[in-house]
Parts: sequence; C-alpha cells; structure tokens
Amino acid sequence: MSSLALPREAALTRGRLRALPAVFSQRGSDVLLGVAILALGAVLLASLPSAFDVDSWLALVTGREIWHAGLPQHESLTVIAHGVRWVDQQWLSQLVSYAVYLLGGLGLLGVFNVALLTAGVGGAVLAARRLGAVPRGVAVVLPLALFLIVPSREVRTQELAMPLFVALAWLLASDSRTPSRRVYWCLPILVLWANLHGTVTQGALLVVLRGVTLAWERRSTLTSSAAAWARPVTLVLGALLSLLATPYGLGIVAYYKATLFGGTLTHAVTEWQPITSASLTAGAFFLLAGVALWSFGRSPANTTSWERLSLLVLAAGSVAVIRNVLFFALFAVIVLPLSLGLASGREQVRDRLRGPVNALLSATAVAAVALATVVTLARPSATLEFNYQRAGVLSAVERATRAIPSLRVLTDDRFADWLLWRDPGLSGRLAYDVRYELLPGGQLQRLQAVLSVLGADWSAGARGYRLLVLDRKHDALAVRAFLGERGSRTLYDDGERMVILRAAAQAA
Repeated sequence: MSSLALPREAALTRGRLRALPAVFSQRGSDVLLGVAILALGAVLLASLPSAFDVDSWLALVTGREIWHAGLPQHESLTVIAHGVRWVDQQWLSQLVSYAVYLLGGLGLLGVFNVALLTAGVGGAVLAARRLGAVPRGVAVVLPLALFLIVPSREVRTQELAMPLFVALAWLLASDSRTPSRRVYWCLPILVLWANLHGTVTQGALLVVLRGVTLAWERRSTLTSSAAAWARPVTLVLGALLSLLATPYGLGIVAYYKATLFGGTLTHAVTEWQPITSASLTAGAFFLLAGVALWSFGRSPANTTSWERLSLLVLAAGSVAVIRNVLFFALFAVIVLPLSLGLASGREQVRDRLRGPVNALLSATAVAAVALATVVTLARPSATLEFNYQRAGVLSAVERATRAIPSLRVLTDDRFADWLLWRDPGLSGRLAYDVRYELLPGGQLQRLQAVLSVLGADWSAGARGYRLLVLDRKHDALAVRAFLGERGSRTLYDDGERMVILRAAAQAA
C-alpha cells in the first residue's frame, strides 16, 4: 500500500461522517416523519397484549387446521354450522399467521403484526412524498389519520392487506399522473390479496375506477383506435377476475355475497356497523373527509380525477361500514397532503445543532423499537395471551368436558376461538365462533336472544348446551338468568368471566 492511500482513505471516512449529519439537517422534516413512524411502532409493541383478541385466535385456529388438514371445504369446528360449506377466503393469511407462530410464538406473531401496520403507514408517507407532497403537508394529515388507523391494531389477518393496499394506491396514483405499463402490477397484487383478506374488494374497486377514468381520459381516441381500449379494459376485467383467483374459484362469490350484502355481520360485529356507531371515530373521520372535500374544491388541479373519486368512494364505504375507515385513512395520508398544496415553508436558518439533534432522535427511535422488539420476543406468551383470557376458564372447561364427554359448550364469542385454540378437543363441541357468515339463517338472532335474554323463549338457542362461558359485564342478563336455573353450578368466577354448568334437565 502506498503512503498516499492512508490519507485518501482517511479523507473519504471524514467525508462520510460529514455527509451523515448533513442528511439529518438537510432532510430534517423527512427524518422527523420517520421518527414518528418508528415511535408508532414502539408504542404498538409496548401495548401489544391488548392487541390479541378474537380475530387473533381465529387466525391461529384456522391456520392450524389448514396446516394439518389442508384447505377446508365444510365446517367441522362448531356445532350449529356443522357441515355448512366453508369458503375460507383468508386461508393464506391464516396459514402465514400460524407459520409465524410456529417460528416464534405469540411474541413473533405480535411483532410481525406491528411491522405490517407500521410498514403500511410508512409506505403511505413515502408514497405521498414520492408523489410530490411536502413533509409539512404529510405532518398535518398524519396525526388525524393515525387516530383512525391505530384502532385497527388487533393481531389479525387484515394487517397483511395494509402494505398491499398502499402499494396498489401508490401505483394507481402514479399512473393517474403519468400513465405507464407499471400499472399492470396492480393485478398480481390483487391476486395475492384475494387469498389474504376480503378487503381485496376495495383494492379491486380502486383498479376498476382507474380503468374507468383512464377510458374517460382517452375518450377522444376510443372511437378511432381499438388499441386505446386495451389498458382500460384490462384493468377493469383484470380487477374483477382477480377476485376469483383463489382455490375456491367461482365459489368465492358466495362468500363475498354473504359478507358484503348478507347483513349478518352488521348485526353481530361492531366494526361492520355504520361509522356513526362510534362517535369519536366518526368525528375524526368527518373532519378528515371535510378537509379533503374543501381542498378538492379549493385546488382541484393538485389532484387527479382518479385520486378525488377514489377518496370519495372510500369515504362512502367508511360511512356505511366503520372497518373501512382504515383504508380511507391510509389513502388520505397519500392523497390529502397533495391536495392541500402546502408550501415547503421558508428556508430554515442554518443551525449546527439541527443535524446532531435529528440524528439523536432517530437513534433513540430505532433503539426504542429494537428494545421493544427484544422485550416482546423474550416475554412469556402468557403475558400476551392472558390480557383478557384466563387460565382458570380453560381449566374449568377442560375438566368439565373430560368428565362428561357428551358435553356441549355455548360461549360468548370472546372465548370461542381462544378455547378452540387452546383445546383442539373442543372441535365439534362449541356452539359457534366468530365466523358468523357460516351460521344458517335465523341462528344468529337465536344466539343473541340467549345472551341478551330477549323474548319469552329466549333460552331456546341454548338447548343442548350445558356448559356456558360468559362475560359478567357484557352478558349480565344471561348470567343472572342461567344462575337462576335449578341445579346450575358455577365452575369458575373471577368477577368478570364465568363458567356455568347447567343441570341436564334445564338444557334438554
């Protein structure tokens, strides 16, 4: 090595060291957005125990079924829906969830879930910036959007759809500004999404809208050139056909009909109700939607017709079904900063401390996420599992069902899939679980009558079920009524959760 090599390498090293703080000072606003997203990840990891809920256990139960027995065709886990055709649209995401659990338990599954949600938000911020939004515009929209996004943090299969939605929206928004063949990547994204989660219908709708708006943009050439039809028609037909690209083929149509138009979920699940059912969420949503409408009217040139139409369609879907607000908020992070058209602000005065301070904030955020990840992976699974569930409930149910092999179990839906997860032997002995779309007509109303003690014949839906697992707060009337039956015994009671064994004569 020559004597000149060392000084030259030293100079390069000093240049790299000087360049690093320059990134934190010259791109300080972007750095702070990144810090905010990392902070979101750290907070979500810290609050992970409360993110395990009914859909978490459903994903694990069905994922285990697929892992061991292959793709389901008919229901065998519950009593009421036994033998019903089971179209498991979310089969791939459930299989992935179970595989992640096998690799690292509930801790890794929780970290995976947080990573997906954080990646979705981070991807939306990146998409907005790449499309031309200034950091200040993103920073204005992000807090309100996060207020709508964070309630969807439950460990569930839906999180797998979030990065796909953002990628799809980014591709379509880019194409609406500068059309290119890259938009065809939307179709394989939809095919993957169609095997992960039912929200693929929202993605397909956005692609159809792009096909329609593209045809409108080319309207002057459509009559004279057949080639001008190719891309719009491909997008529209491809989006619709992608919904069928599952192992169930045309059988998936019945699933979408039941979930989107059946009305069963609206009566059974809060997040399938109109957004007005949650006042705080509704307030934040209407504020964000109102700002969007105002900005569209004030500066229509800042956004494309597809962007405006898509945001309005997603807003309408959110008004009808509160769970759709997640994707409305993600889309708002991408489009609304562009529509607001905020200036980048005055050039900041040079501050020698800005770079080091931003670097310190970034390092702190990265360290917080790393520490939260390590702590989550190291913590016992019980700290995640028993935030609501209790080992005493499981023990009481296991003792009773082993002592009386013919015993059938009726539970509040908060317990059903968790019990199936912990005790596979309960398969075929539980009345129902949270797959309400499988219940035959009228059965959901009968179950609701039991848990709410509605009508003179309210207990009809509990015939044949001697073992009950109830929540004292949510099922207070049912708890009081069943305890009042002659011969009923309390097998477990911690003041919130109860296991009750009914007399055989009362359950007959």
